[in-house]
Amino acid sequence: MKRLVFFLILMFVFSFVIGLIYSNFIKNNYIYNKKENLISYENKIENESDILETVQSEEKVSYNAEFALKKYYDECGHFKFQYAELPVELINLTKEEVEDLYDDWEVEEFSSNSVVLCKEINSICDEHFFIKLGEKNVEIYQVGNGGSLTLFKNTDISREYLTKEDIEKLENGFYVYGIGKLNSIIEDFE
Repeated sequence: MKRLVFFLILMFVFSFVIGLIYSNFIKNNYIYNKKENLISYENKIENESDILETVQSEEKVSYNAEFALKKYYDECGHFKFQYAELPVELINLTKEEVEDLYDDWEVEEFSSNSVVLCKEINSICDEHFFIKLGEKNVEIYQVGNGGSLTLFKNTDISREYLTKEDIEKLENGFYVYGIGKLNSIIEDFE
């Protein structure tokens, strides 16, 4: 029995040593072949005059990307940033294709998840208002290019319910910027 155990241990050690030598031989042979292939490839590249570029995948707009428009009004210096639904025609387009499609807009931000287009507008933004007292009620005008006034809203705030200070202020009229500020001022007069 002791002999059998001895022979089994001896066979195990012997096969382990043979396996180690064989794996080392294969590893060295693989590295040698890899080096030979690399050297022959480098020689081939040196001899070729035309080398082709590798293919690169370009980033494209995803179907669930965020889309926004950013407008800069140069007459008043204000920005208007507006999120919008992604137009279907932008899906799977590259940055260059988006620039071609919207040639009057500048692509300010581009990734597969977000597209922001920017445009400079030679005008005043639509957030400028002029409030004054009409014959019976308070009137709100939207300020346009060159200071032109267009009636925006005729309110239900009657002259008879205003204080003297408010009447004096409204007879001269005053400018307001922003819908939020406009609504706040109208609520103060009500």
